[in-house]
Amino acid sequence: LHFDQMKRADYARNKGIYHQVGKNVRLPASLVPLHADLISFHDNIEVASGVKFIVHDAIHGVLNFKFHGTKDNPEFPEKLDCIEVMDNVFIGSGTTVLGGVRIGPNAVVGANSLVNSDIPEGTVCAGSPARVIGYFDDLVEKRRTVEAFTTAEAAWKKFHNRHRED
Repeated sequence: LHFDQMKRADYARNKGIYHQVGKNVRLPASLVPLHADLISFHDNIEVASGVKFIVHDAIHGVLNFKFHGTKDNPEFPEKLDCIEVMDNVFIGSGTTVLGGVRIGPNAVVGANSLVNSDIPEGTVCAGSPARVIGYFDDLVEKRRTVEAFTTAEAAWKKFHNRHRED
C-alpha cells in the first residue's frame, strides 16, 4: 500500500498491472479493477478518489443461466473493452468510466460523472452521462485567477465575505 499517488502509479507501471502507465500519473488508493491490462494511462493524468474503471459487464452470467441453466455457456460471452486516457487529463472524484471509451487529451471530467462514450479533446465534461459543458482552454484561463491558499482563517474570511447577507 502506497500512500503517495505517484508511488502507486510507479508501482503499477513497474509491475505491469495496467496496459500502460505514462509519466506524471497520479492514481488514488483503490482496488485494482478487473482486467486492468485493458486500461491505458498516457502522460500527466490525475485520477481523483473513488473513480471506477469498468472494462467488462456481467450480464452474460444472467443470460447464460436463464437460457442454459449455467453461467458458463458460450452463447453469451463476457463483454470486454479497453479504456484509454490520453495526455493532460483530470478525472474527478466518484466518476465511473466504462469500457470502450477514450478520454481525449487536454480533457477534464467532472466529479460523479458517468463516462460511457468518448470525451473529445480539449473539453470539460460532466454529468450522467457525461456531456461537454465547457472547454479546457477556458478552464485554464479561469484557473489563472485563483489565489493560492494561505491559511484556513484567511479561507474562512473570504468565504464569509462571499456569503455575507445583504
